[in-house]
Amino acid sequence: MINPTERAIFLQAIEEENIDDRLAYLDSACGSDLSLRNAVEDLLAAHEQPAALLDHPIGADRSHSAFSEPHTEAIIDHIGMQIGPYKLREQIGEGGFGLVFVAEQEQPVRRRVALKIVKPGVGSKEVIARFEAERQAVALMSHPNITQVFDAGVTTDHRPYFVMELVRGLPITDFCDKKQMDVRQRLNLMIDVCSAVHHAHQKGVIHRDIKPSNVMVTLHDGKAVAKVIDFGVAKALGQKLTDKTVYTRFFSMIGTPLYMSPEQAEMSGLDVDTRSDIYSLGVLLYELLVGATPFDRGRLDSAGLDEMRRIIREEEPPRPSTRLSTLTAERTRSLGIQSDAVGPSQSRSLSSDLRGDLDWIVMKALEKDRTRRYDSAASLADDIRHYLRGEPVTARPPSRFYQFQKFARRNRVAIGTATLVGCTMVLGTAASLWQMSEAIRERNAKDEALRDAMVAKTEAIIAKQEVERFAEGLTVANELVASGQTHANSGQWREAAREFDAAVEIQPSYDLPRVQRAQLYSRLRLWPEAAKDYAIALDTGARTSQPQWWGVPALFLYTGYPDEYRRLAKQYQEQLLDDPEHSHWLLVRGLTAGDQTNSSMDAEAIADLAHVWLWQRRSGPPAGADRPRPSDDRRRRDYLGRLPPPENSPLCVCQFTTGLAELRAGKFNSAAELFLKAASDDRWPAIYKVDAPLALAYHHLGKTDLAQQKLESSEQALKERLEEVQRQGQMTNPSPWFDLVEALLLHEEACRKIADRPSSLQSQLDQIRQASLDLIGKG
Repeated sequence: MINPTERAIFLQAIEEENIDDRLAYLDSACGSDLSLRNAVEDLLAAHEQPAALLDHPIGADRSHSAFSEPHTEAIIDHIGMQIGPYKLREQIGEGGFGLVFVAEQEQPVRRRVALKIVKPGVGSKEVIARFEAERQAVALMSHPNITQVFDAGVTTDHRPYFVMELVRGLPITDFCDKKQMDVRQRLNLMIDVCSAVHHAHQKGVIHRDIKPSNVMVTLHDGKAVAKVIDFGVAKALGQKLTDKTVYTRFFSMIGTPLYMSPEQAEMSGLDVDTRSDIYSLGVLLYELLVGATPFDRGRLDSAGLDEMRRIIREEEPPRPSTRLSTLTAERTRSLGIQSDAVGPSQSRSLSSDLRGDLDWIVMKALEKDRTRRYDSAASLADDIRHYLRGEPVTARPPSRFYQFQKFARRNRVAIGTATLVGCTMVLGTAASLWQMSEAIRERNAKDEALRDAMVAKTEAIIAKQEVERFAEGLTVANELVASGQTHANSGQWREAAREFDAAVEIQPSYDLPRVQRAQLYSRLRLWPEAAKDYAIALDTGARTSQPQWWGVPALFLYTGYPDEYRRLAKQYQEQLLDDPEHSHWLLVRGLTAGDQTNSSMDAEAIADLAHVWLWQRRSGPPAGADRPRPSDDRRRRDYLGRLPPPENSPLCVCQFTTGLAELRAGKFNSAAELFLKAASDDRWPAIYKVDAPLALAYHHLGKTDLAQQKLESSEQALKERLEEVQRQGQMTNPSPWFDLVEALLLHEEACRKIADRPSSLQSQLDQIRQASLDLIGKG
């Protein structure tokens, strides 16, 4: 009696037509079990006898065991045999259970066809069922890249056969290498193969053995045409391919290990669906591009059965570009590079072709987790087309978290041990763990930023040359920005401007050079130029939460960018009201520096928040504390319960900012009181800012004389400040650059509302501007 293990190994061994491959398989499957090896070799020897039977032959006496004494019969010479209207001419193929011949059809038409017939004496129920399933699977399909079935029948000695389209060609990998097809030609051929497999899937058929020898390529009218053949181990979805029972061999692998999906290698009863063929297509694409399979053939041949299954299920193959970099010049020539042109640069160029999109397309098809593969062969073909057209592909590199999950599954014991050790050491190493977590967080943030940059770059560029130019330009731009910052910090304004200009010219869509140049312009009081750069950077997605953007809202209002101001103000207001833990006095200044009575700003809420901050700042009740607080108790709890201590801004600045918030909320008495308190600190370098908003508060209170007096004081203070700038040059900087912008913005508002006239400071501002332009060589 044959045990299941012997039968499984025997059935797989007879699929290996090459004797060396068969012996290597037996070494791996049987290992050191000599009795198992001898039993399987006896079965193989019986199978090689002309009349040996795997089971019972059709029509034979079934009372005898299939492997009783060898039954002999005359060797059948098929050449010249007449089977129906077909005369056998030449044997062109042989498998474990069938023979394939070139046959001549004599009627009703004369043509050459391929005829596949069951071997003499191998007519077991399983073989017949498999044969009929293959015939029915091929007959179901009608596709230019799948062999077409013409006829089927049974010979006079009760052996089933079927007749197919004759394909005289080479395996797809051999054909591509022989013709020295380049990467683009190979990919176009692969699209046809995917189309054929997708058609089979739509007909409810899974091939389960996609490999180069089952994808033949021939020339039709000078064009390479791929044909998918051999559906001998195909599986049906939702239908039966034959009325006979097809016996599934439990605990055996169906298919070819080099091209087998992890779920096929699992042998655990997991339902194998169409995504198994997607994996095999990925292996085929890998081999077409690289010239080698993802896993080394010699290593799998020498591994035992369990080790081979472990490699297929658990190990990650190298990316195609990595594998290609190790290949010889001979392989490089087969990919379309002439022999006299092969060198290190060509090999690097080919690796560069594969690196990126093609790497991720192949690796997505080869995912161990089938839910992460392409959902169909058509999706794989679509991604290849996207690559050929220079369009973004859907394949993406796996996330760090997913990579960690796979690592953890492979190393459960090690992970558990490490966790236990970590828990026992946590009390003694708390500080170290915190530092490590911070380092990991920073690294993940950098990794995320890098991935975002890669995705954005992939979507923004059309061709490989543009990607390379962008990468080179980015490197140069960063170097120029760093050099410009060094010059600016040393007061070398012209050199800094020249470096920033060059960086912007190289990368006009990159926000960093523009923001750095805008900072330089702001320090030199070239505000229109600075506002223009900030506006463009805002459109390109710059991160406005950085300190470089403090003061920009007032700059946008002062230089005439109302739309950009509203976009920035909306972000600032959301930060203040929805997440007060990240609030800042400068955000309030940005929202209150200009007159925005028609905007959607919640001035009352912002004023309340500023009062709470001021209260915390000076440890006492804010001005107007006796008036009713906001009716929204939840918001008050947020302000009083979740806010961290406010930043260490000078008290006069906090009073001034709260006064601006009160002014915009219509609380003019409280605003005037706060402005006067701020003005009492004569150490404040920006004290010249106070008179203009104080004049506005008096104006709204109907105190016309005081308003006019403060307006004149504001104009005089600003004139003196501008004269100081003219005397001392650009290096005078007692306070941030945006203090002067806010002061000028508030002064213009006061002139317009109180005196109905423009500011008289324009002449001085023009002179300062011209001096700054001369300073950077743009006068």
